[in-house]
Amino acid sequence: MRSVDAPDGLRWTGLQGIGAAVGSLLLLPLASFDLANTASASETYRFLAWAAVMGLAGSWFATWCWVVASRRLPLALAAQLIVAETIFGLACGFRFEGRLPSIAEAVGALVQFTVVCMAIAVFSEQRTDKTVTCA
Repeated sequence: MRSVDAPDGLRWTGLQGIGAAVGSLLLLPLASFDLANTASASETYRFLAWAAVMGLAGSWFATWCWVVASRRLPLALAAQLIVAETIFGLACGFRFEGRLPSIAEAVGALVQFTVVCMAIAVFSEQRTDKTVTCA
C-alpha cells in the first residue's frame, strides 16, 4: 500500500467489500439454518433485505468512514476510535443478551470512554494552540 502504484485506500476498501460479499455468498449454502422450512417467503425476503442493508451500511459504509477518518485524524487519535468501537460492541452485546453490564464490565467501559474523551480533549487543545499561535 505504500508503493507508488498502490490503489487508493477507498478503492481498496471497495474491493475488500466486494470480496467479502462474494465470499459470504459462496458460504451461504453452508449456513446452519434452513429458511425454507422455518420462515415464510415474506419473512425470508425481509431477512435477506435486512442482511443486505446491514452489510452495506454496517460493514462497507462503516469501513469507508474509517478510511476517511483515519486520513483526517492523527494516528494516535484515530486509534481511539477502535476503543470506542469496543464500547459500542459491548452495548450491542448487552442489549442482545437483555441484561445490564456487571460492575466490572461497566467500570471497564467507563474507563475506556473516559480515556477516549481525555485523548480527544488533548488533541483539541493542541489544535487550538496551533491555531492561536498561527494567528
